[in-house]
Amino acid sequence: MSDVQAVTPGLIYDLGMNNGDDTGFYLKRGFDVVAVEANPALCHEAEQRFAEAIAAGKLTIVKAAIGDHDGEVTFHVNLDNHHWSSTDINWAGRDDSACEAITVASLSLASIYARHGIPHFMKIDVEGADLMVLEQVVKGSALPEFVSIEDCRFGFDYARILSGAGYENFQLVDQSAVGGSRDPVSGHVFPTGSSGLFGPDLPAIWEPYPEFVETYATTVRTREGVRLAPRTRWWDIHAARHAQHKEKTP
Repeated sequence: MSDVQAVTPGLIYDLGMNNGDDTGFYLKRGFDVVAVEANPALCHEAEQRFAEAIAAGKLTIVKAAIGDHDGEVTFHVNLDNHHWSSTDINWAGRDDSACEAITVASLSLASIYARHGIPHFMKIDVEGADLMVLEQVVKGSALPEFVSIEDCRFGFDYARILSGAGYENFQLVDQSAVGGSRDPVSGHVFPTGSSGLFGPDLPAIWEPYPEFVETYATTVRTREGVRLAPRTRWWDIHAARHAQHKEKTP
């Protein structure tokens, strides 16, 4: 892999912006943000919420689903829980929830890179399309320094793909504990459902791939796919390209 296109320092991709809570935190910390969201209603709300940041050139909202090609795709808007909306009807319509099918633009990650650059940190939370996005990430001309991806039944695959692409350190972050916590730098209080801290700001110890796999296999689900934790807990997998040094608390 050749780093033909360089990573842009201070740039964050929020893939799956949803209600904008993560984007709001990134902006508060002074980062430039490219937020990708397929739900037109949520994009409209974010345009109003972040009008000043958009006008200042700090935020770009990409109104599209991320696909494996440029064009159009059917997007299923979950009418009961917009967090579940997806290009995959089986994902969007789980628990027999009501959905509305709409047609939205589809962009590959390469196309988004070409327009906006490669980010320092990328958050991936695109409800059922995460694996497809991650496979595009690791084939890119350059890799973000940090990546987070919402865990699901493909957690072992996510870590393996990231490790194979050269990501050296990993963390498993319990998302059910993020709501109500505080960013020590900005004082921002994270709403329930937001992703929280990332990269060097994560408070726990980073693990090399083999140790992380053992942590995952004894915390979330076994290698045979048996879930170990209650459904009230869910995780993000964080990966760093280079070793992250943090002393363990005695």
